[in-house]
Amino acid sequence: MTSVAHNDSTLHVDLRTIASSVLGDIAVTDDVVMTFETPLWGFGDHHDFALLPAAREGLWWLQSLHRDTITFLLADPFVLDASYALDLSDSERQSLGIEQPADALSLVMVTLPATESEGVTGNFRAPLVFNVSRTRGMQIVSRDEGHELRRPISLDVFPAQDLGLRMV
Repeated sequence: MTSVAHNDSTLHVDLRTIASSVLGDIAVTDDVVMTFETPLWGFGDHHDFALLPAAREGLWWLQSLHRDTITFLLADPFVLDASYALDLSDSERQSLGIEQPADALSLVMVTLPATESEGVTGNFRAPLVFNVSRTRGMQIVSRDEGHELRRPISLDVFPAQDLGLRMV
């Protein structure tokens, strides 16, 4: 089992174990559990997900707490495109509790290819936005119609990191 928890041994933290068909069993603390008041499109019964660092810096796993087969790979869109911008409405900022830009973590969902002839894509049109300190998440539809649903991306731009989860 892999643990994603605080390293400070003076803190008492409660761990919960979640199962993932992609990542194996993972012990997580409550501070990595993100709640979506409005569920992700197509996943109406799933509100709670663990946001976990992947083995490459700037990539994240989003694992459902209640269904081991629901795992998403997320990527930092600003690493992929420095000119990418996302404009949150006042109601979206309020729902997430975002008071300053630094409160927000924006990530795009990655689609891995089903065959070798297909490429990796990112959904820049409907990114996920998190307020990590308040453990809230929301999928936002960008008002910028130039953002693509299936934009070709390369995962090679994300450097390897030691502390991150890999597929089992």
